[in-house]
Amino acid sequence: MDIKSKLNILSCTFKDESLEDEYQSHEWQSNRTKLNFKLFALLFLAILIIILEYGVEKQWIESGQDYPPHIQFISYYLRGSQLIHIFLYMFTFFLSDIKKRKHGNNIVAFTMINNILAANFRAIFSPASRFQLETMGMYFYPAYPIFLAIIVLAIIKVRFNYLFLIFILTLIPAMYPFIVKGNAPIHQAIIFVVFPACYILFNVYQDKIKSRVSFYYENLMGKGLRKYFGDNLTDKLIEDEGKISGQVQWVTISFTDMVDYSTIVEKMSPELAVDFLNEYYNAVHNVIIDHNGMVLNYVGDCVMVIYGAPHKQENHEIMAVSASIKIRDEIKKLNDKWNENNFSRFWKNRGIDEVSCRTGIHCGNLIVGNIGSDHLVQYSAIGDAVNIASRLEVINKDFGTNIAMSEEIYASLTDEFAEKAKLEGELTLKGRSNKTNVYSI
Repeated sequence: MDIKSKLNILSCTFKDESLEDEYQSHEWQSNRTKLNFKLFALLFLAILIIILEYGVEKQWIESGQDYPPHIQFISYYLRGSQLIHIFLYMFTFFLSDIKKRKHGNNIVAFTMINNILAANFRAIFSPASRFQLETMGMYFYPAYPIFLAIIVLAIIKVRFNYLFLIFILTLIPAMYPFIVKGNAPIHQAIIFVVFPACYILFNVYQDKIKSRVSFYYENLMGKGLRKYFGDNLTDKLIEDEGKISGQVQWVTISFTDMVDYSTIVEKMSPELAVDFLNEYYNAVHNVIIDHNGMVLNYVGDCVMVIYGAPHKQENHEIMAVSASIKIRDEIKKLNDKWNENNFSRFWKNRGIDEVSCRTGIHCGNLIVGNIGSDHLVQYSAIGDAVNIASRLEVINKDFGTNIAMSEEIYASLTDEFAEKAKLEGELTLKGRSNKTNVYSI
């Protein structure tokens, strides 16, 4: 799908309001300081305008000239509105972060357009009827409307359709004194004012689109990475700029396999089987995350998990055992749910009383990191400890247990877990002369 189809081309915002809010929250991290700076600058400007307006009125009075009523009205309006602006700025400073993000830029836009319109009307109704070299005023320069356009586009951060309206309301009145009183030819006004101002406007439009496109893909990529690799590995990938070299680490590996999986799902439709397996995996995965584990692989109904990598972790052996016990408890809860909604009929009618799983746990030095070819890599673990953990998962069947662990895991347990553990027997490993004690819990 084309990303631009997700954008409103007039307002330059995401059509999905939740996605737009997520974008604004992301941008707010960098815009918070900028908004505070704008508010301070506009607060200073409001005080300065009040002082200047009093000064201008005083000069008129001291010169003995009559202060034009319409100019005096604009002066009174400016001074009165600045007091309101000052209140709004101070009010915004004390808003909560969420409300400041929501209303701050709107207050900046409102007060700025109010000041600019008042300045433009003063220029339009100024007593000076024509441009004269000795009485040159800033209103007669082409830089004046361009300056206003730049200020509006650089400072005001609102939806583009609102920004475009503010741009028009700013530029057109500012062009009047330049063209009419400044005697500027129309073609020069277009070349030196309209074209540059519109070019800046177009760049702002493009920036608003590009920033949202970049956010969308970065957001989509971030969510995709976390969904496929998990939080721990994603954070490590970002930290190491996508390169996680293989290294030897002391880690814990566990394999968890569903008992009689093939028989359980054999008579289910593919859709039901997928939903069932996803529900099972969700329960298992949530426990693994809570215990700082990372899923290395799903092989059918078997889950391979590593504890203590990619981020080093103390007591990862205990976390693996604790997670296995918790998984066993969570599956019991799922069985209660499946019994209540009668979903358990798919295996009970085939002589299986409940869904259960077997887990094997072992720890040791493994090579962990990105392993693969130049074209495809996968974060994985290689070493003898992987094979032992896999064998321990299988041997549960012989011992009639559901959590089997090696002597290395047992040696690292606290009293709380060690008291519950039981020596089940020995495991003969291929290529090893010594047998390995197997414990259950």
